Amino acid sequence: MLEYRITKYDPANRVAERYVVDDWTSFSDIGKRFNNVELTYEKYLKTETAYIDCCIDLLSKVQIPVLSVEQAESYSDAINIPSKISSIIELRKFMTACLREQCWFKLTNEKFFIHFGYDYYMYVGTELPSDVVEQTAIKYGLFGELFPSPYNTVE
Repeated sequence: MLEYRITKYDPANRVAERYVVDDWTSFSDIGKRFNNVELTYEKYLKTETAYIDCCIDLLSKVQIPVLSVEQAESYSDAINIPSKISSIIELRKFMTACLREQCWFKLTNEKFFIHFGYDYYMYVGTELPSDVVEQTAIKYGLFGELFPSPYNTVE
């Protein structure tokens, strides 16, 4: 299985693995200014939707019907994370909550995983060819790079 970092961050703006452009990294940044441009809810939502749609697109390509939820942490009484996710509606709901820092979890299957990291990083593991993953990311205005997930640890 190959592992990818899929993000809104252009790799051309990295120096020694450090992203050098002032950019938002969290749902809580809505209303703040980055490079003299305010992050509006609408701009945030466009990026959040791109991440979720990219994941769903990749999942559809590998035809994975169910993902297990591992190491779930909920930071809100309103979020009750299930042990398995088997519908697109559930997937969207819980990925949204994770991206908005209301919870954290790892979605896994023997042939696929999704991990969300700090600063709006997403990691995907899949058997899909690199060009398919990279082109899918591009389709949603994102960048896909071969990169191991720091959350893919053996327990």
